[in-house]
Amino acid sequence: MTTLVRPEVVVFDVVETLASLDPVRARLNQLQQPNGLLERWFTRLLRDAMAMTSAGDYRSFPEVAASALRAETHGALSDSQIELAVGGFGELTAQPEATETLEAAKEAGFRIFALSNGSEESTRGFFERSGLAPKIDEVLSVEAVKAWKPAPAPYQLAVDRAQVPAERMAMVAVHSWDIHGAHRAGLTTGWCPRLETVSTPIFTSADVTADSLPEVIHALARLTN
Repeated sequence: MTTLVRPEVVVFDVVETLASLDPVRARLNQLQQPNGLLERWFTRLLRDAMAMTSAGDYRSFPEVAASALRAETHGALSDSQIELAVGGFGELTAQPEATETLEAAKEAGFRIFALSNGSEESTRGFFERSGLAPKIDEVLSVEAVKAWKPAPAPYQLAVDRAQVPAERMAMVAVHSWDIHGAHRAGLTTGWCPRLETVSTPIFTSADVTADSLPEVIHALARLTN
């Protein structure tokens, strides 16, 4: 059994982990779309992007989002309505525990990275709007490697940029598929069940699990060097 070591760098997933999709939901409500569409749309968005990556292809977040919404609504929305809905991803707000989580990571002495399936520009915009930008040391996007998480390349990008061994970087997320990908890439992992409630059994369990993201950070900080 591999002994876990205290990470030097914590890399956070962004969408749904630190950022809330509520502004996207509000735009769907504005378009009088049914309850539950956001969840189905976002699930299809991720599936389609992962399928593209698996096939050796790549499309940007806005492209995949627009395509997935058009498919999920069976072509019922106009181009302008699709554009309005997808634009909500440019207005994401912080999750209630985001500030406390990043402050805990700073107090623990971790370098803080963000690694998103969204664009670097939109991710930086989120951190600026939410006032969290000063707490982030590095913002990374899958667009740099043209492969969506949980493919290996995005995690390797984070490791290379941090210039630390993979086991000295911890991936923190609320998606168990993200945890699985990070584990496969050699990273330590921290998962919070806020979104999924239970981890998907087929995926590798996180090294650290806690009921809130700040607790995940505290658990990582307690690991020995």
